[in-house]
Amino acid sequence: MPLPLKPGYNFYIDRQSKPSDYEMKQLEVYRDYYGISYTVSGHRKFIMPHMIGFLNNGSVGMTPKNIYHRTSFVDNTPYERFVLKFTDNAVNPLLDIIGIKQFEELYSYPVYNFTPDIQMKIYSIFCDMLYEYEHYKKESDLILRGMLYNLIMTIIRFHQPSNPTDIELSKADTSILKAIKYMENNFLNDPSLTETAAYINFSPAHFSRLFKKVIGVSYSEYLNYIRVEMGRNLLLTTNLSIGEIAQLSGFNNSNYFCNVMKKILGDNPSKIRRLK
Repeated sequence: MPLPLKPGYNFYIDRQSKPSDYEMKQLEVYRDYYGISYTVSGHRKFIMPHMIGFLNNGSVGMTPKNIYHRTSFVDNTPYERFVLKFTDNAVNPLLDIIGIKQFEELYSYPVYNFTPDIQMKIYSIFCDMLYEYEHYKKESDLILRGMLYNLIMTIIRFHQPSNPTDIELSKADTSILKAIKYMENNFLNDPSLTETAAYINFSPAHFSRLFKKVIGVSYSEYLNYIRVEMGRNLLLTTNLSIGEIAQLSGFNNSNYFCNVMKKILGDNPSKIRRLK
């Protein structure tokens, strides 16, 4: 699971080198913060439910809140990256200036690329933020906010036009994204693996293997991710009973709904509802 921010902190940042064949074994989701990564070296596939992008040396990856994601390797290039996580509280003053719409547009695309001189600028910002975070003092939050705003505005102003090679997907990747869309549109009807495989013209066995390889969890596990996310949203935005929410989320049994939610999110529906 993704590392949470320390209590009272609005930032987390680290720099790591990982094996060239490293991949996230499970899907992750950021609940209380956003993410921005910078690829120092490597060639990575960045997978989200509705889009797959490719990260290369100097690429910036954008991880929104409440979206399941994972990364996987493309080749044996040595892999090194920065990861920055920050809260709404950290970025809200900037949003008052640029507007939430521009910020949401920034996070609507998973990967941004830059010219070499801008890559060096972004790399320098990440280095400075990491140093400040590792030598944290009472004024560090203010300093990190300023660096974050510089980073975000640099990405907005200087990212290169979208290049088809950034999201040049294989037929298999495209088919998996199509299958996920089908699952999201039909989860109340309990679409079987066989039914979804037929929808994208794959055999059930091949589809099952490919889905697990690309997404990192099995078909049935991901179907429960979709249902649990629907349930979580209803718990936080309505006053419906847990039994009603279970039905609207595709679960025929409220006890099973509670058990699955506890397994995936770590909390039961009653505790999640108290977060409203």
